[in-house]
Amino acid sequence: MNTQPVGNKVNAFGAALRTFLLFFCVLFSLRFLILLFHEGGHALGEFSRGNVTKLLYAHPFTFSGFARPIFTNNILNHAAGPVMMVLVPLLIFILLWKHRSAALLPFIMVFPWAAMEAGINLIQIAQTGDYHNIIHLTGLSKEVFVIPCLVVSVFGCFFFLSLMPLLGLGPKDWRVLLLLPAAVIAWTGVSILVARLVVPGSPIDIVYHEGTMITQGASGIGSFDFLLMLFLGVIYLTLYRLIYPRIPSWLKSETALLTWKDLRLPALLAVVSVTFGLIFIT
Repeated sequence: MNTQPVGNKVNAFGAALRTFLLFFCVLFSLRFLILLFHEGGHALGEFSRGNVTKLLYAHPFTFSGFARPIFTNNILNHAAGPVMMVLVPLLIFILLWKHRSAALLPFIMVFPWAAMEAGINLIQIAQTGDYHNIIHLTGLSKEVFVIPCLVVSVFGCFFFLSLMPLLGLGPKDWRVLLLLPAAVIAWTGVSILVARLVVPGSPIDIVYHEGTMITQGASGIGSFDFLLMLFLGVIYLTLYRLIYPRIPSWLKSETALLTWKDLRLPALLAVVSVTFGLIFIT
């Protein structure tokens, strides 16, 4: 009896499961690090003026982060968040790029993700957010932020796609359209559960009255990231696939054959992110 087809299916399932679990773990680390740098930047901006941040709301989930109390007339406060969110990950990215691997993805991928988020935040520039507040306080034109953020976002997309082979997904692997969105759905589900169980009655709810907004909006970022993964998956299978052979070797990654060992550090970092995140939000 020929059992090779069954064996192939088992191996394919195992590879897909490792990719799913790796990206699922990486998402928690990315979110925690980005919010830690962003909200920590706000806190540093206030500290430079002698003000103390009483609540640093940094976590690995899909709802909003905060640094409270907020001092709305402080330009440095509003600017320090988005600046630190990009510059610190960029430094980590530069230091680790030559040593990139599946195990180090939580650290290396944080810059591309933060860069893409810098562009995404432009969506609400006319209504709210750090860019909006700086424009309101300084009278600067929104183009001052739009053009640089879009450029940074494009770089972020490129390097995110360049790192995707380390997830075990080559530029011709259609599973990218399934596994990455599936990981985002699972991450969003965990985040919604945490929002409903932990946020009500916590300091952000009782003291700062943000609990209802957080609980209702817990699925918002996850839904957007789901669409973002689908979009990047299509770009990966089309445009990036075409240019991949022409990309210099130092700018692209070879497709990894993931083993369970590759998941150890990302899984550990995800657990650490969740642990510290729960401490910060409770």
